[in-house]
Amino acid sequence: MSSSRASLLSARSSSSFSKRSVEYVFVSIEEECPTSDDGEEKPPCFSLLQQFYDELMIPTFPIEEERDDIDDWFECFRLQMKQRHQLHEQKQQEDIKQALTEVIQEEGIAEAVQKLSNATVADDGEFDGPAMDVVLMILDEGSDGDDSNNDVTTANTTGRFLRRGSSRIRMSMYGGLYAPKSDENAKSYSDGNKPVIIGGAAVEYYKKSRVGLLSYVVLRDEFRGCGLARYLHGEALSRLENLANVYGASFQKERNRRSESTTLLQAVFAETNTAEAGDVSPEQILLRHNSLYNLGYRLVSFPYAQPPLTTEDVDGSFDEVVLLTYFPFDENTVRTAGAVHNIGEYSMRYCQWFSQQEASSDAVTESRSSTQMNVNIPFLYVEDFYQSVFGYDTNDDSEAKKVEDGIPDYRTAKYYKLVHWFSRHRKGNGNGSVNVSLDRPPWNDCKEILGNEYEESLALEGTED
Repeated sequence: MSSSRASLLSARSSSSFSKRSVEYVFVSIEEECPTSDDGEEKPPCFSLLQQFYDELMIPTFPIEEERDDIDDWFECFRLQMKQRHQLHEQKQQEDIKQALTEVIQEEGIAEAVQKLSNATVADDGEFDGPAMDVVLMILDEGSDGDDSNNDVTTANTTGRFLRRGSSRIRMSMYGGLYAPKSDENAKSYSDGNKPVIIGGAAVEYYKKSRVGLLSYVVLRDEFRGCGLARYLHGEALSRLENLANVYGASFQKERNRRSESTTLLQAVFAETNTAEAGDVSPEQILLRHNSLYNLGYRLVSFPYAQPPLTTEDVDGSFDEVVLLTYFPFDENTVRTAGAVHNIGEYSMRYCQWFSQQEASSDAVTESRSSTQMNVNIPFLYVEDFYQSVFGYDTNDDSEAKKVEDGIPDYRTAKYYKLVHWFSRHRKGNGNGSVNVSLDRPPWNDCKEILGNEYEESLALEGTED
């Protein structure tokens, strides 16, 4: 696969902000990172990512223990740079094979050359964990209203970045867009040659479960409340789809799981705190939930807790959180079973789970206030999340090695046992469905009720024994 940098289109976009127009452009860190055969480079765009982290992430998410370490972000992008290099090499070899097949009639010669070319391709670039991207919305201060020059760049002390116009803590911890204002966030944001970063969104693609996660959405205080979040979110979804097409397709191909009918992006999830988290007032929680609803997110009736972000405590999940999925429709839109065909291809490509469910059963409940998602989709996402932290190998040898290294088995976690029971027993061995509410907030967390039911089932089993 060739670098996507060459195909990056530059254009200016604007949004109404007070009484003036805000000119902005997008930068994708994934697109700015070049391919690398060893993944050791530090591309110039890392300085832009560092600026975003320092200026917006730290003030918005001040608790260090609950915020992703930027070094983890750097490492993830380096792994992706290395894998894209491998994919590029593989694509070159496939082109050679195709040319040999079409041109050379002597099959023996063709096979020999193909084997030689195969031997030159490294196979150590694949990684199991989630792929990520960070999309930055940058203020276009230099715009003079002339759109004739599409080669727009942003200067900083280490390099110039191509920009495209609009065409882990995670979001749940403080809400990103609706976090308490901070003095650090509100300070003067123009600093010499540094670009002005209006906001940013981080997304993750979980290859094994084939779902996306909106991890963070952050806007600078001065630019909140002017409609920019919707444009930033739309670009984040686009970047998530790109991750699925690049890394999801490669992952499925390597494991011989890909068929033409395989959906690479089944669902897009997000997390948000409940009022019990106590990070903001209940009124602010409701405002946050309504804002997420307006962006298109709906509550999934699944007993969700955020799995631990480190291997130190297998039971260190964050419980005061609920799971949302992107489904920007209301009950009127999905009132009839055939409505999905009238929704539009663009809207549905981020919620393919609905198409799959609607094809196999009536996806709309009698109340018309919810629809159905196969329970396997959120369960496999949770399992994928756990494995991204505790390791993907689950055979006896690998488990013994992890125990030696002090890494616990995530399957012993109290929360994992709850979702396993819910998905594999209460919901019929993964064949059941969970409700996706179409109602506006307030949203209720179902974990406590299901947790009590789970404890009762354990007690009943103990009585029977």
